[in-house]
Amino acid sequence: MSQKRWRVESGELGYEELLALSWGWRPSLLLLEASRAGVFDAAAGGWRTGDEIAAALGANPRAVELLLFGLAGAGLMKKSGARYRNTDAIERHFVRASPEYRGAILDLDRRAVNNWGHIGEVLASGRPIPKPEQTEEEKRAWQETFIRAMDALARLHVEEVVGALPQAGGMRLLDIGCGPATYLIEWLRRVPDGRAVAFDRPASGDTVLRLARTAGVGDRVEFMGGDFTLDTFKHGGPFDVTLVSQVLHILGADGARELLKRAAAATRPGGVVAVHEMALGPDEHPGAAGIFAVQMMLGTAEGCVFTDAELRALLADAGLTVEDARPTDNRSRIYLGRKPV
Repeated sequence: MSQKRWRVESGELGYEELLALSWGWRPSLLLLEASRAGVFDAAAGGWRTGDEIAAALGANPRAVELLLFGLAGAGLMKKSGARYRNTDAIERHFVRASPEYRGAILDLDRRAVNNWGHIGEVLASGRPIPKPEQTEEEKRAWQETFIRAMDALARLHVEEVVGALPQAGGMRLLDIGCGPATYLIEWLRRVPDGRAVAFDRPASGDTVLRLARTAGVGDRVEFMGGDFTLDTFKHGGPFDVTLVSQVLHILGADGARELLKRAAAATRPGGVVAVHEMALGPDEHPGAAGIFAVQMMLGTAEGCVFTDAELRALLADAGLTVEDARPTDNRSRIYLGRKPV
């Protein structure tokens, strides 16, 4: 399937492309389930036979051999005769022993796949899928997984986001809904005498501070736990830069409007509120952000995806003047709203 033609030129799939799309879940699930089963870990380090991989997994040799055929056919492993090895990207990012392991993204996607199987139920009820029942230990483990996945995803676009933010000596930054604080940490690396407050749910605190310490900026980060739908963000302010990254879509229009007003109030006169958010394309070409709208249907009671015009209007409602807006990837943009002096 031509992804370029689908996304940019026509926005319409032909019959054969629809069939290819229907078939296309197979390679995705191969990636997710092979990772969960530890196949990439068992194959790490070089060429292995199917029997060697099966022995390392304690699995059935025939089943492993057939799975390896599938992984090689999907471009997830290399095959040479009876031997297999991980592709370079798999070895680097999806082997658990790798220092650049990013497998938390796959854990997140695996949970999303399960949720997307309930689209029909949510269409009928209009209510989001209930959160799974978890013990406190399971909740902490999932929060850690979620934060690590968000960090891995944020790293893909850190230059585009942080490069757009004001950077001057002595500035103070507030990151609302910071997640892993990836952008905050990189901003502090570029502003050596800057300081920052990371605001998120309390369960994120230990992970955020650990990541900040690892990056060498822990002494300039303060974590504040709370509820960004209610907090006024007065602690540590006023701020020169307030970042709201990939948060507004969770809240819906009314919640987003109120949050931005509180973010603006926490920002000094002349300062900047930076909104990094998914933005739907023109009416006839919603783009990748349009697909994410389904995630909002499944997982939130009020969430949505905004158009460019709607995001600009939300910033204006908060008393901010949009001075810059630029894409950060194929579905998101960053908007810089200046607070009047």
